[in-house]
Amino acid sequence: MGRYYYLQVIEYERHFSKSQINRVKAVTTYAPRGLILDRFGEILVDNYPTYILTVRPYKLDDKEAIFKELAPILDTNLDELNKRYKKYYRSKFLPAIIGKNLSFEQISEIEEKRLDFPGFEYERFDERIYPSPFNEAHFLGYLREVDRDTIPYLDKGLLYRAGELIGWQGVEKHYEKQLRFSKGIDYVEVDTYGREIFELEENRIPAFPGENLALSIDSNLQKFVKGLLAERKGSVIISDVNSGEILSMVSSPSYDLGVYRGTTSEEDWDKLLSDVDKPLLNRSISGLYPAGSMLKLITTINLLEDNSVALSDSILCLGAIEYGGNEFRCWNENGHGYLDLNEAIVQSCNIYFYEKVQLLSLESWVKTARNFGFNSFTEIDLPNEKIGLIPDREFFTKQYGRWGWSERGVLLNLTLGQGDILVTPIQALRFINHIASKGKTAKLKMNLNKNISYYAPIEYSDKTWDYIWSSLFDVINATGGTGWRAMPSSKDLQFFGKTGTAENPHGEAHASFIGFFEFNDNRYSIVIIVENGGSGGSVAAPLAGDIASYFINNAQEYLADR
Repeated sequence: MGRYYYLQVIEYERHFSKSQINRVKAVTTYAPRGLILDRFGEILVDNYPTYILTVRPYKLDDKEAIFKELAPILDTNLDELNKRYKKYYRSKFLPAIIGKNLSFEQISEIEEKRLDFPGFEYERFDERIYPSPFNEAHFLGYLREVDRDTIPYLDKGLLYRAGELIGWQGVEKHYEKQLRFSKGIDYVEVDTYGREIFELEENRIPAFPGENLALSIDSNLQKFVKGLLAERKGSVIISDVNSGEILSMVSSPSYDLGVYRGTTSEEDWDKLLSDVDKPLLNRSISGLYPAGSMLKLITTINLLEDNSVALSDSILCLGAIEYGGNEFRCWNENGHGYLDLNEAIVQSCNIYFYEKVQLLSLESWVKTARNFGFNSFTEIDLPNEKIGLIPDREFFTKQYGRWGWSERGVLLNLTLGQGDILVTPIQALRFINHIASKGKTAKLKMNLNKNISYYAPIEYSDKTWDYIWSSLFDVINATGGTGWRAMPSSKDLQFFGKTGTAENPHGEAHASFIGFFEFNDNRYSIVIIVENGGSGGSVAAPLAGDIASYFINNAQEYLADR
């Protein structure tokens, strides 16, 4: 009797607590990940509900036998189930994922055989869905499953568990904290077989959805530009110069982001990874290219700021010139004849810049190029940006030895954006934005609601900025300008630009165009790189003209946006 009193009265609280644990199950709940929208509210990335199957390892009395019976229901085999179990195992008391994307029929069959599958549970699990054509947009990025090896390196405050999804590339990664949901907990009463009887309302902790992310991207412009690059390799980026907002960013070729939903075969994966056209590469921020003739503007700025050239000085271009026993050619084999600095920029004469760059030092040329952001990150809100290369004296000495190079020789390559130089399209965009804003330049950004900030100002004389602007206007609008094919039909739009044709060791030259235009009291910039496209004037410039025409034809949309 005394023992009975002790258990019922004295030890009541302890035994009652134990009984509560046995009959009440804590269930982690999830909310949707934040949506990704374009600047007008159109959904670029949505959530798609699926169901996953988990098991609590301590309830697997005969794992192999249970898995053998479960495998045909999940349309898989025993080896694959064991792989999943090993991948997602955390402890014998925590659920491990062994099935994803369950159909209603699969859930029903498992439920019918509940007694044969002790410790198994299924729950809703949202995955990402990308409406066309944004299923091929590199900047969006993708999600990846978290595994046991990854968890120790993740933000502890976000409470990741194996099998959950995490932003792994693009804005999905950069804005993971904003987009990710916060988990909740529900308490459910279960019977002795683990079947749920009803949910308990007390002590529930609700799950909250992630915040939506509005990008500066214009989805209609993005679709248009994607069409322009169809069947071509390269990148096109368009920005609002005043705000730094990226309006369009296309990298081609691309791939279907749906491959990361876990249903892609190993054969298809291997094909994607080994594709020589590198569709996984976001060329806009990670593609490294010789800069080409856009860097003639670096030489020009140096010459103007140092007063090293009289604007009326002319150089005779006969199509080739000799330095150090080597012949250096102009793209115009017949020569341009006599031309001054403006005409040399407008007609992109190599000979003029071969001659005039000799008036500069390597140190001053490199300093100017780096002032414009080359050899630095643009700080765009995307991961995995490449830094490129503007080689300096230290680089050349390390690469070629003290006596294996000459300053005069390397300047011949640098002024044409050739040799060891490597730049990304996003760096080229920053460069033209610095020129378009005359050195007071908003930082590039993808997040529409991110505050506008600025790069360090670039201080040059008004005379220098005005001369560069005038020359870039003439590239498109003057007789003989290499960018004349970019000229829009409407004279309401003032277009400034520079074409480029960059030789490379991997086939035909890369075609490029950088430029900006003023339209409806605003300023927009364009960078185009077409890999192995040939002439910048004949290939890239017409694409720039098409983009300018798009703005003219959609004027009302851009007036409303402003």
